[in-house]
Amino acid sequence: MGLIYKNLEVITNDGYKIETWFFPAQSPLSEGELRDLNGNRRTYETQDETKRPTIIVCNGDAGNMSYFQLYLAKSWTSRGFNVVTFDWRGFGKSSPFAMDRNYLCYTEMLEDYRAVVRTTSEQEEVLNGAIAVVGWSTGAYLSMITAYTDDLVNAFVGRSLPTDFDDFIPLVMKYKNKTRNELLVPEDFPTELMPVHIAPEFGKPLFLIVGENDFRTPVWMSRKIIESVPGTTPKELMIVENAAHGGKEDPILIAFDDFIKRTSDFLMANLRPLHGKQPSATE
Repeated sequence: MGLIYKNLEVITNDGYKIETWFFPAQSPLSEGELRDLNGNRRTYETQDETKRPTIIVCNGDAGNMSYFQLYLAKSWTSRGFNVVTFDWRGFGKSSPFAMDRNYLCYTEMLEDYRAVVRTTSEQEEVLNGAIAVVGWSTGAYLSMITAYTDDLVNAFVGRSLPTDFDDFIPLVMKYKNKTRNELLVPEDFPTELMPVHIAPEFGKPLFLIVGENDFRTPVWMSRKIIESVPGTTPKELMIVENAAHGGKEDPILIAFDDFIKRTSDFLMANLRPLHGKQPSATE
């Protein structure tokens, strides 16, 4: 794709390296420019010295940061955002970490996220008070928890967001033919911070997207969360026709251009520093 990026040195409090890429806002290359590049990495440079809003994109419970995230990075950076992608511990070039595939998530992922947010906020290209986090499925609730608990995060975009494990796990058992022992939650995971529980106090801009045919995280879950946040919280719900949970039926994939436009417009309208204002303690 010929995107300009740099590696960030991210180390968690418990000593794990988190492989992280930082893509500054940039104009996409023409087909001719891309051919001339011939697969070589571009020299890191920014368009100017302007500090810009930044979007941090996380994976779900698996996957690599250099797959679908690159298309998101290309699209959002062309609209004036910096974009950050990273791999959880145990994935890609991040530090090794033993994982049991029967666990839905690991509590340590929240520490990975915290470390990425901290390092991102320290970059000179980043506008203070204008950091958004984006995630899908597992990454969606990890992102909302991070947005809720971290003052450096100022907005949240989530795809296929579950309300909590009590609602979510039975549906996965039913539609994915899983047993309860294949859908474990760590004992130390802060389940009290799952989306439906923190929604009534969630004061940061919130954009949710869900497929109309999603049976694992149905539309009613996103509606419940949207309806539970305070009335003063900027919020938007995007329901995509003929879309389900993920894969080829991923609502972002099916409605990609519309998703990019709507999320870009939403963040530009609701990140307070872009309008000469400072975020409050709850924003």
